[in-house]
Amino acid sequence: MSPKNTPDLDLSAFQASLEDLIKKIKEEDPSELDAYRKVFRRTVPFFLRSYIAAYLFRNQSHRSFPRRRPAQVVTLFVSIGKNRRVFPRDLILFLVNGAGIGKADLGDIKILDSYSFVEVQEDVASQVIEKLNGTTYRGKRIVINFAKKRGNEGTYDVPDSAEDGQPLSL
Repeated sequence: MSPKNTPDLDLSAFQASLEDLIKKIKEEDPSELDAYRKVFRRTVPFFLRSYIAAYLFRNQSHRSFPRRRPAQVVTLFVSIGKNRRVFPRDLILFLVNGAGIGKADLGDIKILDSYSFVEVQEDVASQVIEKLNGTTYRGKRIVINFAKKRGNEGTYDVPDSAEDGQPLSL
């Protein structure tokens, strides 16, 4: 992997997670883990074992291991969701290619049935809205706007005009 393709990791959190995992393994019953270890050794070539461990840890960590997030983020409302078969990788490509921002400018992505919320770095949020609001994605006109917080629960309101595909005025 070239330095340009290095994953965006919080190395101190990664190391802490590994130390926690080692501690948990030491608390397990060795005879139970031995059965898994024997199958693993028979099935996986020696030179691939560390890659498999890294792959499994990475996939597990997407659920529980925090990746490094942009410092100052704002949440954007995007009027496309699961009903258009949109996944986080689709939104990442749409935002990176369409608005000309980097993956490092993106934070958490939450995709609901008919709309999504995307965290972006505060200094590029206006650029994303300006370039992508009103564009077409998979045959649907997209509304991208600043998400409005709903009370103190940390949830967001859906803009009224988002349902009909009409861009909101800023």
